[in-house]
Amino acid sequence: MILMPQNFWQLYKKTQSFTLIETVVATGILLIFFAAISQLFQQVITDIGQSRVRSVALTLAQSKMETIRNLPYASVGTVGGIPQGTLPQVEIVNLNSLPFTIRTSIEYVDDPYDGLIPSDTINTDYKRVRIQVTWTGAYSSGQPVTLVSNIVPRGIETIAGGGTLMIEVINASGSAVPNATVQIDNTSVTPEIHMSTLTNAQGFVVLPGAPICTTCYKISATKSGYSQDRTYDSTEVANPLQPHATVLEGQITNRSFSIDRLSTITLYSYGSREAGYPAIANVIFTLRGAKVIGYTTSDDPVYKYEKVLNTGGGIVSLSSLETDSYTLDLSASNYMLAGSIPSIPIILVPGVTIQAKITCIPRTNVSYLVAVQSSTGNLLASASAMLIATPSGTTYTQTTGATGAADFGQAFFGALLPGTYSLSVSLPGYTDASTTAQITKNQSETVILNTAP
Repeated sequence: MILMPQNFWQLYKKTQSFTLIETVVATGILLIFFAAISQLFQQVITDIGQSRVRSVALTLAQSKMETIRNLPYASVGTVGGIPQGTLPQVEIVNLNSLPFTIRTSIEYVDDPYDGLIPSDTINTDYKRVRIQVTWTGAYSSGQPVTLVSNIVPRGIETIAGGGTLMIEVINASGSAVPNATVQIDNTSVTPEIHMSTLTNAQGFVVLPGAPICTTCYKISATKSGYSQDRTYDSTEVANPLQPHATVLEGQITNRSFSIDRLSTITLYSYGSREAGYPAIANVIFTLRGAKVIGYTTSDDPVYKYEKVLNTGGGIVSLSSLETDSYTLDLSASNYMLAGSIPSIPIILVPGVTIQAKITCIPRTNVSYLVAVQSSTGNLLASASAMLIATPSGTTYTQTTGATGAADFGQAFFGALLPGTYSLSVSLPGYTDASTTAQITKNQSETVILNTAP
């Protein structure tokens, strides 16, 4: 008879437990290994698929380029393009159930060898062809296939006729905007022109050989995330500042367009300081930029941006705004402006999101909103403002709003009687300032305080 140790079964169970743990660990390692193998295998399959599809795209691009090289020089052009031709700007080709998009762009080139525009009177030296192939599907194109080639006439130069469109795209600071999309449409010539191209590194598009016509080239410029600038005809604006372009024989037409990154204003509407700045809903206002695109037949300005908006529950987001100086007009509302931060007009720079606050009170007929600033343009809180009516001597006193308040640096005098008033403003550390105003409606004033000597 074999005698077992008293704790034999406990030792046996512990041994079994360690074996189970080891099994779980080993299984986990195997799962990780097979997952890595599977991922690697999938990546290899994807790389092979993308390589094969890209090879097909390259073959299509090369075939298209070879077709163009074998065309007569005069036929090398696109339908609706400059130069004109028989080649479509966009084609869809289906191969192996995959749609391939072939984009063809052809432009005249002014070669620097014999001088450049404007000294070079024959600036249609040769044509540059650009073929781009993209595709969708399981192995969609992350990077398109692109081929570029110059097509040269048999002679040294060719006289294609027409004029030259020179289009410049700049930003708000006057710097070039490369790779901006320039759309050109002309329905006054036969065949019609409908083409899209990109600015070069210097922000230019130069199109020699453009057919001649008067105020017929509709041009627009934009870029992803940027504003748009364009030409206008007289059916849109009676007297546009940027009318559709004219091209004359042998002449250069220069047009400049300004675009920049879009910005956003989040606007909050509040009640008066005395009420504790409660949120005020449904304040109707007109947001108007300072940029003018032309004038009406009555010589009134037509603003590029002018829109009637509503603060809803007390907040509204105003997106896709371009660089400009914006005013808020509350004349269609039951409220009037008793202060704002930043002060009106709001100067909006490119590519920013700002928060703006406005103080709104029930409308009256005559009021005076005073903004107090330092000589550097900063609003000043807690300045004392005294308004005295003449000759009655009636006196009104206010202080400018605290930092961060919806009327920061501003004092509001409401429910006034029309008449002449004297205003004095003081703040410790600054020299007092005074002025006289004829107040007959809802008016505003900016007072500058200089640092005390």
